[in-house]
Amino acid sequence: MISPGRAYVPAVLERGRSWGFAVNLYALRSQRNWGIGDFTDLRTFVRFAASAGAGIVGTSPLHALHYEEPDAASPYSPTSRYFRNPIYLDIEAVPQFASDSPRAARLRERVRSQRFAAQLSGLRDAPTVSYSGVTRAKWWALEELYAIALEAERDPAWVAFVELGGQRLERFAVFETLTEHFAREGRRAWSAWPPEFQDATSETVRAWAARRRRRVDYFKFLQWLADEQLAAVAHDARRLEIGLYLDVAVGVDAEGADVWSEPNSYVLDETIGAPPDPLGPLGQNWGLPPPDPQGLLRDGGAAFSELLARNMAHAGALRLDHVMALMRLFRIPRGKSPAEGTYVPYPFDELMALASAQSARARCLIVGEDLGNVPDGFRERMEQHAIFSYRVLLFERESDGSFKAPGRYPSLALATATTHDLPPLAGWAVARDIDSWERTGLMGADWAAAARTSRRVDVTRLVEALQRNGELDGAGAEALHRTVDARAPDPSRYDPLVRAVYRYLGKTGSRLVLVALDDALAEFEQVNLPGTFFEYPNWRRKNGSDLEHIASDERIAALAAEVCERVKGGSGP
Repeated sequence: MISPGRAYVPAVLERGRSWGFAVNLYALRSQRNWGIGDFTDLRTFVRFAASAGAGIVGTSPLHALHYEEPDAASPYSPTSRYFRNPIYLDIEAVPQFASDSPRAARLRERVRSQRFAAQLSGLRDAPTVSYSGVTRAKWWALEELYAIALEAERDPAWVAFVELGGQRLERFAVFETLTEHFAREGRRAWSAWPPEFQDATSETVRAWAARRRRRVDYFKFLQWLADEQLAAVAHDARRLEIGLYLDVAVGVDAEGADVWSEPNSYVLDETIGAPPDPLGPLGQNWGLPPPDPQGLLRDGGAAFSELLARNMAHAGALRLDHVMALMRLFRIPRGKSPAEGTYVPYPFDELMALASAQSARARCLIVGEDLGNVPDGFRERMEQHAIFSYRVLLFERESDGSFKAPGRYPSLALATATTHDLPPLAGWAVARDIDSWERTGLMGADWAAAARTSRRVDVTRLVEALQRNGELDGAGAEALHRTVDARAPDPSRYDPLVRAVYRYLGKTGSRLVLVALDDALAEFEQVNLPGTFFEYPNWRRKNGSDLEHIASDERIAALAAEVCERVKGGSGP
């Protein structure tokens, strides 16, 4: 038995509490981005959060997705968890954009042309992200920036990044180059490539990469730019008590770079998911191959430690999606339903010790997303390692369905109201998720009607909990019930609910409270409807307000002040 190590806990959380915001980076609007939130937008939001007294800013995973399939936009099905998505690059912040070379001048001229400006304006003004449109604009510009970079002596920081990336970066870049090549033949999936190209270690692959070194280096260049821009965000995040809060997905796509690079580290004839639980009454199949339990410990757990190290590099806190995977995974034979799956144990003690050690080295807090079917004693084991639990108000219920009182929340926890797989509070109150299930045909009319009745009962329970704890008075509760019953379309009508809920969470003993920007803006639609792909615009909806307005929004300022006072002012239990 490996003795339990203790993960890093920032001094502010050892002594007291902190709070912050959670955003979806792609959803951030600004008057300058290219149709999708980018690293400069994140810097802007970090500065706003710091001015509001926040101590942490979180975002969904920034992992690399499929370069050749921009519409496969789920950050939880990445091609690699070690590298980042270049779609978040701010093109105009890349140093080569401001170069005095003739090529750079032509690039700037085209970007500032009336035609290109109109293209960007259309992408920027659209209510949802057009991933194909954004990539058409950005990928062309990045090709030009790479050509400009090659005209000059290589930046020492670029050279150092490539050297540090080593074999893993080399294989990733080779995979991207191969995928680009075979996609032209209609074979994006590496399992459809000729056999000699399916082996990352083959002589054929090495020789092919050597002949295309310039293109392989292009994909390394993109990763360097992403690392540099994220580092700039992290630098600004030093104004926060904790800093950036990043996210690691539970797995990777079977046809992605990580699996191609190390196929023996995965069980390719199975997928992972979950048995029936509140997030998926019929069970879930995430379509991702499970890691091989013994492979995780190969070379002393070097790959697992490196995964954490790379993701902690610019983070003050790191969320581990489905953290129960360190103890067990629900594995389903490929092609079968979740009903045919079973739990398989994983080397928990060893993985937890590795995670704790890496957390201490990087001085990075770990938050474990422990929703769904949590094994008995698992949360207690997390607490032994000082790994924070992830507590979502909509799931924190007593056996009779009532909402847990603030005093029932654990101390070593991050408390928030909802998740990306659920609607924001306003949408939850008026059952927008149920509307979406019915509209997509995944829920019949009778089932939907019963679900709406049940939701109205839950809304009443929540309002009662808010009243019991002094967050709503009688008049406020009645007004809120009228708003919900009328399904009022005005987002501001739901401000009393949002503010009361986050004041409620501010009274808990949980050391971290996270305010979802979607809640602060009283958005109605969730960002992801589990079980859908084209039926619902998953990972595409943008925020209703741009960053310039968010910074001056009195409603958000009032919410932030109330949460800050509750969390930092000593009004909790």
